[in-house]
Formats: sequence, structure tokens, C-alpha cells
Amino acid sequence: MEITDPKIITAIEAVWQEAEMLFEKNDLARYAQKLEEAWDLLPVPKQQYDDSFDLAFTIAETYLELKDFPAMLRWAKMLQQCDPERDDDGDREFLLGMAFFENNVMTEAEQYLTIAMHKSGGRVFEGADEKYLHVFKGLTAVTAEELPEEIYQQIESLSEAGNVLAEEENYDAALAKFSEALQLLPDPKHEWEASTWLHASIGDMQFFKGDYIAAKHSFYDALNGPDAAGIGFVQLRLGECLFELNEEERSLEHLLRAYMLEGAEIFSAEDSRYFDFLKSRVEL
Repeated sequence: MEITDPKIITAIEAVWQEAEMLFEKNDLARYAQKLEEAWDLLPVPKQQYDDSFDLAFTIAETYLELKDFPAMLRWAKMLQQCDPERDDDGDREFLLGMAFFENNVMTEAEQYLTIAMHKSGGRVFEGADEKYLHVFKGLTAVTAEELPEEIYQQIESLSEAGNVLAEEENYDAALAKFSEALQLLPDPKHEWEASTWLHASIGDMQFFKGDYIAAKHSFYDALNGPDAAGIGFVQLRLGECLFELNEEERSLEHLLRAYMLEGAEIFSAEDSRYFDFLKSRVEL
């Protein structure tokens, strides 16, 4: 079903354009958030519209790229209900099978990957990681390129100096050290593990300075790093920044992820307002 309200169509197209600009900058964390904003603009029931399939599919794929597998699974499940009149050759089942695989739910992974294989005649597996063809073996192949030793040592030295300055509550000076270290990373910076903790360290200093807008952007940058979505601290601070900016729905999402990753303990040293807010909105 197509959307008929021209105002909604225009609004969604505008958000899509903003999202594409973020994609071109390889800013996948903000890209996913922007696509979710487009989803929120769909009329209810959202799943009946043609655009719902493309949005849910792209959001799930983006979370796969970000290695935020719980979010990927949530959207891959949503995808199964989208645009029910649409003909497809196993694409939606393949994405859901991958999502179950990445979340280590192997029985369901096998079920949906098998459906995808039959419906597509194997087409959907072309170019995909071969580990999905070995669902029972749980095959994984992870290679991590290491930074050149000289650059690594410089980044370590600057980061240690930044940590000392942070402990002294000299946030501006610490921020300068972390920023200098970040600039030493080879491009594309987001592909290095160090980018996650350097962006997070920068964001932490901005948070303590009360510059919540800058801190929010830094933690979104941190989320673009390898496996960053599974780091409780990054989710926590981003949620806290969003809370301070009155973006409560986004804040709730990230605070809940922090809680799911590390439990209530992660809130123990934080202002009680954040955990109180989470408890007021979610039954823990």
C-alpha cells in the first residue's frame, strides 16, 4: 500500500535525504537513527505500507554492519510483517536468519536460512559470509588489522596523558590530548578499535563539561567503531547525553541497552536520575 498523504511523503523524503548524506559520510550510527526517524513518520499500522519494507530492511542491514546484533534482530523480525503483498525470493528470511545467527540462536537461524535457501535457489547467499552456510558449526572468521607500532605507542602515550588530566578534572586539556590521539589513526578511522574508545573519551570530557550536544555526537561517532554497540559505557553515556537534551525516547533505548549489557551495576556511580528514569519507563 502506498502512502497518500503528501505531507507525510514529503517529510519522509526529507529524512531519507538527510540519512543518505550520513551514509555517504560513512556515519552509520547516525544513519540508522535517521532511518528510524523516517520509520516513526509512517502512518499506523506502519507495516502495511510499501516503504516499511525498505526502511526495516535497510535499518536491519545497518545494525548488522554496526555489529549491534540485538537491534538487527528486532528490525529483522519487524521486516517479516512489512508490506505483506510484496513478492520476494527469501531476502527477508535470509536477513532474519543472519540476525538469529549473530545472536547465537542457532535453531531459528537454521530454520530461516533454510527457507531463504529454498525460496532463492541459493541466490541470497551469493557474496555473503560463508559462515551462514555452516550454521551448525558456528563458523566465524575474524581478522583484526593492528596499528603500526609507532602510531600505537603515540596514541597510548597521549591517551595516558589525557587520563591523568581527566582525573585532575582538567577536561579541556584532556580533550585536547584525546583529540590529538584520534587524528593519528589512519583513515578510515572508524575501522580501528581505538576509534571507539578515543571518541568515547572525547565524549566523556564533553559530558563532564556539560556540552551535551557535542558529547552526543562524539558517542554516536564511537558507535561507528568495531563492536562498539556491545560496550555498556558507550550506550550509557549516550543515553545520559540524550536524557540531558530531553530526547527521552532515544535516551531510554540506549540506557536500556547499557542495562542489558552490564546490569544495574553500570549505573552505580552515576547520577541516580538516569536509573530512576529507566525504571520509571521499563519494568526491570
